[in-house]
Amino acid sequence: MKKILPLIAAMLCLLPCIYAFADEAKTATPTLTEIEFNNATVNETLSQNNYEYSVTLGNPEITPTLKSYKISSEANIFVSYEQDEARHQTGILITLEYENGSVYYKFRYSNPKQYEINSNNLLSDVQCRLGEVYPKINDNQKEYKLYIPSDLTEINLNVTTQDTGATFDIPKSIMIRADQEPTIMIEVFASNGEKRTYYFDVKRLRKNCAEVQREMESPDFESLVKGELFWQKPSFLIGAACVLAGLILFAIFVKIAKRLTVTVEDEDEKSFFA
Repeated sequence: MKKILPLIAAMLCLLPCIYAFADEAKTATPTLTEIEFNNATVNETLSQNNYEYSVTLGNPEITPTLKSYKISSEANIFVSYEQDEARHQTGILITLEYENGSVYYKFRYSNPKQYEINSNNLLSDVQCRLGEVYPKINDNQKEYKLYIPSDLTEINLNVTTQDTGATFDIPKSIMIRADQEPTIMIEVFASNGEKRTYYFDVKRLRKNCAEVQREMESPDFESLVKGELFWQKPSFLIGAACVLAGLILFAIFVKIAKRLTVTVEDEDEKSFFA
């Protein structure tokens, strides 16, 4: 019995270490195990302790975008672009955010564009953490809506220009109050200096950050906004269809009524007072 007691005491002392090890394993640092880009090929094989790689652009004039990826453990992935002092793209930055922190990967361009003067000052994409730009960025529009959670107070935008030689002016982080819905302006400059200004009207969703996070993590997630706007809801569509059908029926009724109405005067007969 005397020999067993010290053994039990030693095991009890080890329990906190065991629990700590289990917690650490549970929240292990996530790593990229696979990644592919549109218009870019990774030149090296991904390894666990390496966070800097090079990529070869298929077309150096087109900004590469994320195609697919795999992560070793649960994390949120965000894409941004590294720029030099002249604000020319030099690479892709990948951020993995998890419960205990963040992990950063750099994919530098091995064949960056030889910047020629042109007038391309168009955006190809704007992404917002826990938010969504609506409608999607296109070549014709300059004004958009940015839908964010009801309690979001820090807006982080990842901006992508069509031309890798174009530059843009936007703060890295925009702080707002929970009751604010400002308009965010992004100025894009072509390599020849021509400017194009985009406007993003911030709109609050009827969902908080936690609810939006859960929704975005769902396997069948498509959009925060699609189907949520009042003119996209089934009740509105049914109401609009009923109104349209009513107008059509009313027009038909008026036409039939005109045909059935008896003419009380002969159109060919001259009026007595003429």
